Amino acid sequence: MLLVAAPIAYGVWTSLTRRTLSGTDAPFAGLANYGAVLGDGAFWHSLGFTAAFTAAVVVLEVPLGFGLALLVNQRLPGHRVLFTALLLPIMVAPSLLGVMFRLLLNGDIGALPALLARFGVSVSLFDPSSVVPLLVVLDVLQWTPFTFLILYAGLQGVPADLYEAAAVDGASYVRTLRSVVAPVMGPVLASAAFLRAIDAFRTFDVVYVLTGGGPGTSTTTASIYIYKTAFTDGDFGIASAASVVLLLLLIGLVPVVVRRIVGKPGEGRR
Repeated sequence: MLLVAAPIAYGVWTSLTRRTLSGTDAPFAGLANYGAVLGDGAFWHSLGFTAAFTAAVVVLEVPLGFGLALLVNQRLPGHRVLFTALLLPIMVAPSLLGVMFRLLLNGDIGALPALLARFGVSVSLFDPSSVVPLLVVLDVLQWTPFTFLILYAGLQGVPADLYEAAAVDGASYVRTLRSVVAPVMGPVLASAAFLRAIDAFRTFDVVYVLTGGGPGTSTTTASIYIYKTAFTDGDFGIASAASVVLLLLLIGLVPVVVRRIVGKPGEGRR
């Protein structure tokens, strides 16, 4: 608990001071840093982009992960190899993935621009209309295995006698999914979406390495905004205030989401 509470307390204190990267003095600033953050359009832009990015990847990754979990759960020939292969993207460091695709998309030495041009697709790190979908695709490629793993584990908890009862009733595969699997997997699906959303909301590595938050501020996430405020602008006070605001927003959302997942206190699941 101390390992979590101490950094948070220090961050809150720093947010109330005018601490900078270059100086050791940190005069008390009160709530001035919070006023600067809340009045900064760049902060709200980064928050909006982060929210949209998070929504996009969660909407894609949860259904894809569920589909893959259902496929592997069929125990088809080679399902163990497929299971192992699906987990490989998680093992790649996000920063390394960003470096790889930055090189692949390089106009001079990269192979992807010429390859995609054959299919009439143009991808440029300097064009927001193409780089934003690219970031979503990269996130989906790397983190769909995470939702797959959670949902596959959840499928193992579906009682076999429910499948047998559905088979006796002559239920089709789709009806079995809707009537048998869906009620059991509902909380697991919600949990996978929640965990993935929390992680996606703090996205930094791939985006920073690949675009640096650009072109302009078009791909600046909340984490990149905080990083640049602290280490580019050298203003630790405002960066800390932005971190606290972001933390409070997430804390406000957590009880709402958890209540939707597990139900209100005193309510039992049917």
